[in-house]
Amino acid sequence: MTVLHICAFKDICAFILETMQEDYALNLDIKYVKNANEAHDDLMQQHADIVFMSYDDTLSMAVQDNYHDIAAFMPIHGGILDLCGNLDLYAGKNRVGIDTNTGYARALRLYMRNRYPNYQDYQQISWLMAGATNVRYEKLMDSQIDATLLNPPFSYQDGIHCIGALSGNAVIPYYQGVVANLNKSWLDKPSHQHALCEFIKIYQQVLAVMRNMPEETISKLAKFYELPNTVVSAIYDRLWEDDGLNTTIDFNEQALKQTEQIFYQDTKLEVPQSRYWVLSNPATEKLRFSVCKNHQKAK
Repeated sequence: MTVLHICAFKDICAFILETMQEDYALNLDIKYVKNANEAHDDLMQQHADIVFMSYDDTLSMAVQDNYHDIAAFMPIHGGILDLCGNLDLYAGKNRVGIDTNTGYARALRLYMRNRYPNYQDYQQISWLMAGATNVRYEKLMDSQIDATLLNPPFSYQDGIHCIGALSGNAVIPYYQGVVANLNKSWLDKPSHQHALCEFIKIYQQVLAVMRNMPEETISKLAKFYELPNTVVSAIYDRLWEDDGLNTTIDFNEQALKQTEQIFYQDTKLEVPQSRYWVLSNPATEKLRFSVCKNHQKAK
C-alpha cells in the first residue's frame, strides 16, 4: 500500500490528518513544517507527495518562482485567521510576527495598511520572521512578539486576545487560505493516482462526519487539543464560518481572485488567467477527475 508523505502546518489540519490516519487506517507519513519555506522545499525536492500550504504560497511557487509542476487540487480552508495580541505602535508594542514574506503575510500587510492608514503609523510596525502558526503562538505567549495571525486551536487558547478577523470585511471580503498541492509529474504513476483518490475520498468523509456529528467531534477535539469543551465548542462553530473549512473539492472563484489580487498588489506580478497550477481549471480538470474515475474502474 502506497505511503502518502504529507507536509502541513500544525493548525486544524493536524486534527483532520491524524483522524484520517487513525480512524480510517490511511497510510500517512505526516510532517509539520516550521515555516512556509520548508513546505516549498519539500514539494520542489519531492520530499512530500502532498503539501498543505496557503494559496498565496502556491502562487509564489508557480508565478514568482516559475515552478510549473505544482498543482493545487483541493481547497482546505479560508485561513480561519484572527490578528491576535496587543498593539500600541508608539508605546513599544509594534512587533508583528509573520511566517515568511509569502503566504498570509501578504494579506496581513494589506490589512495593517488599512488599519493604520497614516503612513507614519504603518512604518512603526516591526515585522519579525516568527515561523509557522504553532511557533508564532509560542512566541506571542513568551512576549517575543506583540501580535500575529493565529487560527484554531491557537487563536482560542487561554490568554489570547483577538484584535480582529483577517477576512470577511471590506478590505479582504474573500480569501483562500490553505490548499492541498502536489507535483503534476507525481500523478504519472497509477499507484499515486490510486492513493490520491483514496486521500480525497477519506478527507471528505472526515469532514462530513465532523459536520454531521458535532457532539462527538467536539469531544474528540477537546481530547486532541487538551482544551475544555466550552472552548472547543467555540472552535467548532468557527470551523464552519465563511473563512472556515472548505467542505467540497471545488475552489471558490471569489476567494481565488481576491487572493490573487492581494498577491499582485504585493508583488506587481501579473497572475495568468489560465491558472495552470489549479487542477480545477478547464485545462486540467480532466486530470483531477480522471484520477478517481480510473480508480473506480480498477475496483
